[in-house]
Amino acid sequence: MDAEGLDQAGALVIEPAVALTAWAQPLTLATVVRLEHLDSVWRLMDGVGGLIAEAEAVILAAGQATEALARSAGAAIELLPVRGQASWTASAARPAATAWGGYVVPMRDGFLFGATHDRGDLGLEVRAADHARNLETLAAARPELANGLSPDKLSGRAATRATTTDRLPLAGAAGPQGLFLLTGFGSRGFSWAPLLAEHVAALAVGAPSPLPVDLAEVVDPARFARRAARRGRNSDEGAC
Repeated sequence: MDAEGLDQAGALVIEPAVALTAWAQPLTLATVVRLEHLDSVWRLMDGVGGLIAEAEAVILAAGQATEALARSAGAAIELLPVRGQASWTASAARPAATAWGGYVVPMRDGFLFGATHDRGDLGLEVRAADHARNLETLAAARPELANGLSPDKLSGRAATRATTTDRLPLAGAAGPQGLFLLTGFGSRGFSWAPLLAEHVAALAVGAPSPLPVDLAEVVDPARFARRAARRGRNSDEGAC
């Protein structure tokens, strides 16, 4: 029996490259390996000890790589990698966006579908076996789209989703003065990142945040330490 799906006929599709180009200011491209904090200034260092830039505030928004960068700066965080591969094909068909556990969305010249969900996998290569898995998922709900497609004829992309233990983002101050996090979005980066980026930028410059206090606490990186402290207090009280 075919899987039921949620028909999202009014949904819009974002082309990430176009959106990011429109949002981005002029960029300095470099690979930051570690951060150093000296005299209230953050120093961004490359792999051979060279200085890339200095700033009073740094926002780490590097997906899974944020974990290592934060640790180099003295902030211990845990991000869980989840590999995902999406598949697409050129086609005259332009199906409405549909979600059923898998998903399919229209593109300019075909449609994209997927995606795999493999915890702890950091591989970024495109795999024929994962194309086959995506085809199976597509066939469960939209067999007319899957019919005639072959895994070895599909295009695709693989990436790592950075997730947290409670599946909510990390957006806020990260302990050392002037260090902020914006990561842990899982599969929902384009849904959550614009608003939370405004929130973190406001914190960095001391401006009012667009988030109410209760929602800011939900994504605050310090929430895990607060929970651990509460569990410790409760344990101490239970032992009395």
